[in-house]
Amino acid sequence: MTTTQGAAGPPVTPERPGTPPDPLAPVRAALLEQALADAAATGARADADAEALLARARSEAEAVREAARAEGRADGLALVGAERARARREARGVVLAAQRQVFEDLTARVRDALPRLRDDPAYPAWHDRAVAQIRAALGPDAAVTKLPEGGVSAEAAGRRAVVPLAALAGRAVEAVGPEGLWAP
Repeated sequence: MTTTQGAAGPPVTPERPGTPPDPLAPVRAALLEQALADAAATGARADADAEALLARARSEAEAVREAARAEGRADGLALVGAERARARREARGVVLAAQRQVFEDLTARVRDALPRLRDDPAYPAWHDRAVAQIRAALGPDAAVTKLPEGGVSAEAAGRRAVVPLAALAGRAVEAVGPEGLWAP
């Protein structure tokens, strides 16, 4: 069986065609759906804030433009361009900060949901698959231990594999990434 090195360390065996689906997939899908809904709501609020900021900036730019006309058209146009660029940068900063906050909130919600995953009826099936994958990687005589925080570890012939639930959840969130929440 081929193994690959996971992002946080332990070997991960890729699923083969014909293997049963991941029993935690519905839980992850529900978490992701909720996170995407939250992200959309936060994004809408950020867009509204950005529009208000742009409206205020346009109003300020108009006032600057009128004053600049008195001093000279060329000077006024340069100031307007600079003000618009500043307003765009500021508005973009507001949107990016809101998006970052949504991603951080998603990460925290996933981390907070981990203890409940161990109580999920699908957790034992996931645990059995994790044990089978570790034994496939380390051999059938691998000594497997349940991790108190969720997940499994195993040792065999001087080799060790650890598959903590928190690391798997972290990799799932990182795989989506902040940009992935707003990708079409």
